[in-house]
Amino acid sequence: MQSSQTETVAQRQERLAGVGYPPDKLKTKVDLAAMLKPEHFALEREKIFRRSWLMVGHTDDVPERGSYIVFEIPTFKASLLVVRGQDDQVRVFHNACRHRGNKLVREGEGCRKSFMCNFHGWIFSSEGKLDVITDPHMFEAVDKEDYGLIPVTSQVWENLIFVNFDEQPRETLEEFLGPEFFGRYQGYWDLHRKVASYSFEIKANWHLGVNSFTEGYHTLYLHKNTARDYQGGRINPQRHRPHMELMKRHHRYSAPGNPDHRILPVEELAIRYGRKILPAFDFDFSMLPDGVNPTRYEYWAFDVLEFFPNLVVVAGNHFRAEMSFWPIDHERTLVTNRTYNYKPKNLGERLSQDYFRARGRDVVREDLNTLEAQQQMLASGSMPHVLLSKQEMALQHHFAVTRDMLEAP
Repeated sequence: MQSSQTETVAQRQERLAGVGYPPDKLKTKVDLAAMLKPEHFALEREKIFRRSWLMVGHTDDVPERGSYIVFEIPTFKASLLVVRGQDDQVRVFHNACRHRGNKLVREGEGCRKSFMCNFHGWIFSSEGKLDVITDPHMFEAVDKEDYGLIPVTSQVWENLIFVNFDEQPRETLEEFLGPEFFGRYQGYWDLHRKVASYSFEIKANWHLGVNSFTEGYHTLYLHKNTARDYQGGRINPQRHRPHMELMKRHHRYSAPGNPDHRILPVEELAIRYGRKILPAFDFDFSMLPDGVNPTRYEYWAFDVLEFFPNLVVVAGNHFRAEMSFWPIDHERTLVTNRTYNYKPKNLGERLSQDYFRARGRDVVREDLNTLEAQQQMLASGSMPHVLLSKQEMALQHHFAVTRDMLEAP
């Protein structure tokens, strides 16, 4: 579906009526304050997060046999061990020794053929099997086959590793992602390398974090100094989205680049030795799979994908960012931001990437700046609801999917 540069918001609303989600479920008024309460979060944890497929890493994070990472999920107070076995298969386990529950690996990443608990010396293979029980004769009738590491249901899509905490997942990963995502990104995730990763805790509900990155209405105002003219321009002064898809769970929209963007001297130097990333964009997307910029919009900047419930991906030509929002409780969220750029061929391209990485970092900080202020005012109960425009239709969809999952048996 190619949308015109002059398409109005009303026309866009009509066009979206048949893209995969019933428009009558979208609400412009949302009682968000009610969603910030502890009892509401308890329901979300069990009916949304436990039943969803959640991204915990990439196969690139465990490149060799025996490679592992420790991944913490505060939502379930869980510590996971993601490891590539000697059979080259990637598995995910609870990071707990089966003897007394000691954390098998405290933190970080590495590569080893086996894992020895530092409490009593039990040893587990990289495939999760219990290989050694120290002083075994002091245990009565223990079969090592029964005491391997406890697996977490996991699947790999492209090079993304997902887990599901439900005892019997209600959907496969393919069913959860849907055809709009599952078969349309072949090779895209391999185009880039990780250049930065950082995590921090914010005193705000997880919904607010996800929402801050899934609408473009704010960009004209919040980013007026850091990325003043990177979207829209004369042909689209209000920066309306040229394309949006609302799916059963997830959504995707394209952001409009500005063909009239004025390149500053330092930016020009970075572009001379590298590629355009942000705030200028390379409008040649011919090499990308059809899931990226699906309408082939001429002045495309990047796509924003929400993998419901808590993963937001900014998918560009030579870059992408992956932001995860892990709820700790009803008013605290662990935010993780991972930045990826094209694989550089020389020092000039690496220095160019550093400039754009710093610019992108400042934009993300502005996006996060409003969250704790929103949390405080909404939690006060002073507002009966928040009001969402058609520019914020992705937020309407997010809350509709939330209602769907909470109402499911």
